[in-house]
Amino acid sequence: MDFIIKNHHKENYTMIYNKFIQDKKLNLELKGFGIYLLSKPPNWVININQLSYDLSVGKDKVLRLINRMIELGYMYRYKKEVAFVGKGELKNLYYFCDDKELLNKTTEPFRSVATTPQLSLSTFPSLESPNMDTAPLDIPVVTTPIMENNSHNNTSNYKEIIKKENNYLKEPILTNNLSIRTYLKDILDNTTIVNLLNARPDLKVDEFKKLYEMVNLEFKAGLCNNINACLIKAANGKWNFRYNIINNEDLKIHRVLKGKLNYYIDYFSIGSCSKNEILTKFLNECQKYDENLVNPYYKQLKEKLES
Repeated sequence: MDFIIKNHHKENYTMIYNKFIQDKKLNLELKGFGIYLLSKPPNWVININQLSYDLSVGKDKVLRLINRMIELGYMYRYKKEVAFVGKGELKNLYYFCDDKELLNKTTEPFRSVATTPQLSLSTFPSLESPNMDTAPLDIPVVTTPIMENNSHNNTSNYKEIIKKENNYLKEPILTNNLSIRTYLKDILDNTTIVNLLNARPDLKVDEFKKLYEMVNLEFKAGLCNNINACLIKAANGKWNFRYNIINNEDLKIHRVLKGKLNYYIDYFSIGSCSKNEILTKFLNECQKYDENLVNPYYKQLKEKLES
């Protein structure tokens, strides 16, 4: 008797590489995220804002999943060489494949000329609108099974959103509060926007840009775990920025330790090691670093494993 019952569909189905499904470095969350992406047509644009909405999770979590997929070799981030993105324009283009070799082969033209690191956070959107007709993208596409039903293609929806936003921008903005709310919608979720403006009702766009940039630096340096939470605390004057007082060598160590922290959290979720084994592995790998730098990450790891 079969315990795994399979329905051999002839349409509206998704083919998945077994090597991807059985990769022990991928936890259930990453596998689910990958399967969701594979269910989309080849020309479906991987958009953090849309994924956050469709999956009912925060943008930070989506970005964390993407960054982890990049680290494991299942995703590639192509960073377009533009100084400032236009309204609705994606500065970072993402490629996903359940076969690492195929992904490397497909994105090889980008990798050979890449001059910037992949793991970068998205920058601020401007209030200008892009000309979608004069800026076609000549990007190779990873080949996946062609589905007859392309109703999930988000290209038309994406253009419709841009059209509505462009029409709105033609109307006069009456107050600064409305202006900042409109601007923040492309960066933060609704809850964070409300909390931020409650903390700083008179916040201006330029002030937010500077504040957000400082918070991003804290996040990249491993000095905060959640950008939105840090942003709210900073707006309330309850966050002490430490990035500028850390020397370059310590900054590199913080990035390494943060990477190890996230790795062992995911490793533990697989269930192949006990909590004590994970903590021991973490400490063994961090012996060469200053104890004062390691301790905060050890405490974070311990709290995550106990939660």
